[in-house]
Amino acid sequence: MAYDSAATRAKLLVAAIEEFSTYGFAGARIDRIAESADANKRSIYVYYTNKELLFAAALHKVISELNDAVPLTEDDLPGYAGRMFDYLTQHPAALRMHLWRQLERPELGPDAADVYSEKMARMTAGPAAGHLPSTDLLVLITGLTQSWVLAPRDLLTAADGDDPYRPQRLAEHRAVIVEAARRLCAPAP
Repeated sequence: MAYDSAATRAKLLVAAIEEFSTYGFAGARIDRIAESADANKRSIYVYYTNKELLFAAALHKVISELNDAVPLTEDDLPGYAGRMFDYLTQHPAALRMHLWRQLERPELGPDAADVYSEKMARMTAGPAAGHLPSTDLLVLITGLTQSWVLAPRDLLTAADGDDPYRPQRLAEHRAVIVEAARRLCAPAP
């Protein structure tokens, strides 16, 4: 059977995302990534040059997949908030990779400044234009979408002691997030 370099490269990237999202850049180990991908350690250096570029590639993949799955819809920010919440609860590695990036390597990954600038300009001119500056509005909505995943588990279970990730509870929290985003987008009274 012929060696499939594209498949090896893809398996390495999947293993890297799991490793980096679990341990961060500093804690991640190339040996574990290679073992998890059932690949030779040397192949990581052949395809990605070094650990930092592998981390950058993993970030790019995670962020690109998130942006493709949940495009920022400036004319429906409450819907965007709900879809982002769904994605983050279904793909926890995406948020963990983003957090590790912020903590350890903020300069790595795709530069989305142009994308955000374009979206915020449309928010200012479109139906999402409310009483809050577009940057602040987007930051607040982003925080809402991440709130459940980032909140201490003790806080999430304090009300009823039950699993905060059971489908019914996630649906309830999603509805709260969408309503909060709707209120944030509403024109000033």
